[in-house]
Amino acid sequence: MSGKFLRVSCRDCGAESIVFDRASTEISCSVCGSTLAIPKGGKAELSGSTVVDVLE
Repeated sequence: MSGKFLRVSCRDCGAESIVFDRASTEISCSVCGSTLAIPKGGKAELSGSTVVDVLE
């Protein structure tokens, strides 16, 4: 099992960030502070963001 990095867009302000799809900590937007991803014991749940691209 290997994770992937995702380029996501914040739903609140539109800023793009790169996150790991198996993040173990909550990830917040660096611009507005909105929560982008929440750890769920495996793949993180993208709560406040939309995937723009999957980085290989």
